[in-house]
Amino acid sequence: MEIEFQGQYDKATVFKAVYLANKPSKRNSLIRIVLTVLFVVIYAAYFLTVASKESLSSFEMLRSSRHLITLPIIAYFLLQPHISSYIAATNLWRNPTMTKPLTGVISGQGVAYISLTKGRREITWEKFTKSQTTDNLIVLLTADGILSFFPRHFFKTDNDWKRVQQWVDFKVVEAA
Repeated sequence: MEIEFQGQYDKATVFKAVYLANKPSKRNSLIRIVLTVLFVVIYAAYFLTVASKESLSSFEMLRSSRHLITLPIIAYFLLQPHISSYIAATNLWRNPTMTKPLTGVISGQGVAYISLTKGRREITWEKFTKSQTTDNLIVLLTADGILSFFPRHFFKTDNDWKRVQQWVDFKVVEAA
């Protein structure tokens, strides 16, 4: 059984798909947040200690202000998944092929893209190592970094959409 899909991407869908593909695990996100809070608390304690001194030399003020340079680095550490996803999505959206209509079929064997210029290009289910599914979007990622994503409006019926979701749930083996 093959389910046909056809449609055209919009900018919001591309950005959401790239974010979902690069979304860090909950454990990774929690570690980033905990480390960021820990460093901010340490810096706050340090600056309160320095500020509570009655007389500060210019050297001590310069030395304490030098630590402020690391705050943007800490912010980048926390926001890095979002920043890299935004940059990747921007570069992907600039690709002219992203605005062209996309057609293909999804079957029990995998995903096949059909193009007038390149012919048929197939990706089997075994090649996909990561999947993310939302109410309106399915995102698949291979170990090679090939991103495939399918908005709900690419499919003719809700039954087609549900069948594809089932295939994704059963066929895509998440890499550890």
